[in-house]
Amino acid sequence: MARTHMPKASVIIPVYNGGDYIGETIDSILSQSFHDFELIIVDDGSTDDTADVIHGFRDSRIRYFHQPNSGKPASPRNNAIRKSEGDIIFIFDSDDIMLPGKLATTVQCMELAPGAGLAFTGFACIDETGTIIDPGFLEKNRTLQQLPKRPVTDQAQLIASRAALRGLAASNYLGTSGVAIRREVFDTVGYFDEEVRNSDDFLMWQSIAHQYDLLYLPRIFHHYRVRSGSISLRNIEERAPGLIACVEKMKQFHSADPDALRLLDERIRRYYFEAGYSCFTQYKLSEARSWLLEALKKKIDQPALFYLCLSLLPASLISQLKQLKHRNSSAEA
Repeated sequence: MARTHMPKASVIIPVYNGGDYIGETIDSILSQSFHDFELIIVDDGSTDDTADVIHGFRDSRIRYFHQPNSGKPASPRNNAIRKSEGDIIFIFDSDDIMLPGKLATTVQCMELAPGAGLAFTGFACIDETGTIIDPGFLEKNRTLQQLPKRPVTDQAQLIASRAALRGLAASNYLGTSGVAIRREVFDTVGYFDEEVRNSDDFLMWQSIAHQYDLLYLPRIFHHYRVRSGSISLRNIEERAPGLIACVEKMKQFHSADPDALRLLDERIRRYYFEAGYSCFTQYKLSEARSWLLEALKKKIDQPALFYLCLSLLPASLISQLKQLKHRNSSAEA
């Protein structure tokens, strides 16, 4: 049967094996004071009880879709966007918690700033048990705090496109579950890039900031759950190729800004070094040398050169040097 009412907003959630947390996430969204929204959940081939948990809710605003596993968050996210009907699309993760007033306040502020293509809010970090471990993550982000802003209301500040984009070259100051995007923006910039393995959201924020102003709502409007098994906590050498490829794509939005390109190259160099150092600590010395050499091609610096030289030594000797350093540190303490 055809739908007779198009919602003002769409909340989209990609999920994969999220049965432990998706119920709490859905509860927090359905409890919002703003009711004119649909909740679109795209299940990326879950093998746990995710579908059972979702089907346990009896609310006509929930639209559930299942797809074969893609292994990439961009795929179910894009699928959800295409199926959505709201004028404003809220991006949300399947284990985060939406706090009261988020939808109503964001919609109201975006209506007062028609030139802003994207709005984002403050957030707190919680652990797997729901305990707050960081009450205001963005308050410590120096890049965001130093960006020039123009008040729109007492709850929202406008960041001009050029300044927002330059800031994103230095730091990803947007939390994914804090983001709301106007539907027409996707017609202009396209969808999340499904070719990149990591940071597809960070790439999208820059694509939008390249053409639109951003709206910042400092108030804490969601809890971001930090989990031990999350992608961001896996070994850097596993993620570095995807991260580097993504940063290379970011350069297209900064082609006229040498300072921004320098910041992006420094980010790439850092990924190479971190991957090399991680391999070194695991005695994967051949891999360590490959990563560290790439880091040195970007910039000759002492730490990369130091660990490259150490990686030329036998693993047994490196182990002895580590033990000697540890004994000396213990003696000094």
